[in-house]
Amino acid sequence: MPVHPAITDPAVRAHLERLAAQAGTIPSGATDAEGDDAARIAELRANPSWVRLPDDDALESIDLDDDGLALRLYRPRAGHCGTLVFAHGGGWVAGNLDNNDALCRALALATGTQVLSADYRLAPEHPFPAGLDDLDQALRFAATGAGGLVDPARLGVAGHSAGGNLAAALALRVREGRGPGIRCQVLLCPVLDAPDPTRPSYLAHTENLPLTARGMQWYWGLYVRDAAGPVPVGAAPLRAADLAGSAPAVIVAAEVDPLSDEAEEYADRLEASGVSVDFVRRAGVPHLFLVFPSTPARDEVLARVAPAVRAAFA
Repeated sequence: MPVHPAITDPAVRAHLERLAAQAGTIPSGATDAEGDDAARIAELRANPSWVRLPDDDALESIDLDDDGLALRLYRPRAGHCGTLVFAHGGGWVAGNLDNNDALCRALALATGTQVLSADYRLAPEHPFPAGLDDLDQALRFAATGAGGLVDPARLGVAGHSAGGNLAAALALRVREGRGPGIRCQVLLCPVLDAPDPTRPSYLAHTENLPLTARGMQWYWGLYVRDAAGPVPVGAAPLRAADLAGSAPAVIVAAEVDPLSDEAEEYADRLEASGVSVDFVRRAGVPHLFLVFPSTPARDEVLARVAPAVRAAFA
């Protein structure tokens, strides 16, 4: 099956073509084939590409624990301007501290921040709002100083994909006074609404991609167990009636991604509510491009958003 023609970034396309040649199809977070949910979840969680990279002269990583919640703190050795409490991707059903390890390192070095990554509980064993509650716990731990490792006056939240959803939802909790103060929210290819098959980005991205519209619907059904009932705002921040007073936002969208339109709409709504927003829509790349190994697209995007993150902590 060929790589989607809209993926035009050379390095990203070459990486996907290599993966497709090995697997015989475009690897997807949730395959479009019918199958047993438990078997598909087990396959996702056993992803062999999730590795912890070694520390180097630029950065160290420290494993921590807060009352059973595993955390990993990434610290630029040259110093830092603040701390981002981070949630990994994986559709709420997969992922751990290793699956976004490379992204956390790149984010810390590009922005000059510490990144505190949380190993939150996963669906379907722990559906909404378990993961959100765990990220909330991580933020509260950071607000205690994390044993002297974190400045509690300079905190933000961040996340990738499903983790971006958790970060946005936690930012809304904080806005309502239900958590420690934050200076920014960094949302990287986030999920911000329930799957909407009428959105143009959903209609356009149905096959030959790392994340498809159908795959997104599968993830959502495992995370929000009453998928046919009212959509909780805590799972779909775009449905919040009012976004005024939210923390300044940095939002990254991939052009070739069913989630692209909702990311742009959220940026527009925040801006219309008087919230400072830096929005980057990267052309020619799919969902997950930020976790592909050492692609220039990732480094370029992180360099573009870094000034806004540093300014929020200034």
